[in-house]
Amino acid sequence: MKKRFFRSFTFHFLLASLLTIHIHYIGQDSHGIVLFELNPILNNLRYTHFAEAFIQPGPSIATGSLSGSISIYWYAAHLLSFGLYGFILDIIRLGFKR
Repeated sequence: MKKRFFRSFTFHFLLASLLTIHIHYIGQDSHGIVLFELNPILNNLRYTHFAEAFIQPGPSIATGSLSGSISIYWYAAHLLSFGLYGFILDIIRLGFKR
């Protein structure tokens, strides 16, 4: 079971998400291009009323980005969306195996 999880898309996408979050946090993605623009869910969510009302006012943490801080909810949303992408790809792969 553990071996299968480490070979799943979900695991690898979650690792990629953590790496992306770390890159943004240390300031290497100061404009948020990798964090937001390459994630279709966050890119579309970014300019909605939901984001302004619930995600932006969340607890902020200091980052090396140009804005200087970001809501921790953006990082959680990135982690969840990448987990969702990996889960969907795992379901597709399971469908092909059967």
